[in-house]
Amino acid sequence: MLPRNPIARDTAELPSSSSPSSSAKTRPSSRKHKPSKENDPPSDHNIIVPYSPSHVKSKSPLPPRPPSSNPLKRKLALDTIAAENSLPANTDSGVKVIVRMRPLRKDKDEGDPIVQKISGDSLSINGRTFTFDSVADVKATQLDIFEHVGVPLVENCLAGFNSSVFAYGQTGSGKTYTMWGPANSLAEENVAKEQQGLTPRVFERLFARIKEEQTKHSDQQLNYQCNCSFLEIYNEQVTDLLDPSQRNLQIREDVKSGVYVENLTENQVSTMEDVTQ
Repeated sequence: MLPRNPIARDTAELPSSSSPSSSAKTRPSSRKHKPSKENDPPSDHNIIVPYSPSHVKSKSPLPPRPPSSNPLKRKLALDTIAAENSLPANTDSGVKVIVRMRPLRKDKDEGDPIVQKISGDSLSINGRTFTFDSVADVKATQLDIFEHVGVPLVENCLAGFNSSVFAYGQTGSGKTYTMWGPANSLAEENVAKEQQGLTPRVFERLFARIKEEQTKHSDQQLNYQCNCSFLEIYNEQVTDLLDPSQRNLQIREDVKSGVYVENLTENQVSTMEDVTQ
């Protein structure tokens, strides 16, 4: 009996004999050969299969989308296109980490400093090197921090970008001094100009730049409106510091206005005096 498998029947060797009774003829199979993974011989890696572009399905290019009116979305879209085309995209993520080194206090700090500035963007701690976007050593003044951080912050804000400063550090590391100035800067008005922190300098710069833009484009009748809020986030609860009775406020997100705090007090301001009240 011949095997039912067509591959086995075609390749089977029948015993040859001169006797008519033992002779057999192989009939051609009328069935079409269907490839089977189980019966296929192992592939030879030395055989090169010619590439045929006709087997590749080509995707028809879609018409390009119109550019977005949001400059941030345009930047993200350009980065995405560059990444798809294997082009070197801009690696600027919009977030910069800047380290400010606090000088030692003679009355409290003892021993030699363990943090050493190596270059403009790196420092060493106990022999280990760490790299950031920028490093300000102990000789950096409040004006240096403002020119390095505050001025670009204001310009990006006027260009339509959400701008913020997040001060992080342990207790006594100099966060309040960097952001506001000396401890009594909020209570006293006569604070030395060189001791002013980043926040009052940013507001003064912002209002000055708004006046410059209004004067420069007086024919266009530009109108700027600044609203100020003051809140505290502690133990995952948001408190309105302008209205302390408003506690446990909820953070929402809107398609048009973005992320906001529901029922948060907002006061319109136009000068630095309005902010400090």
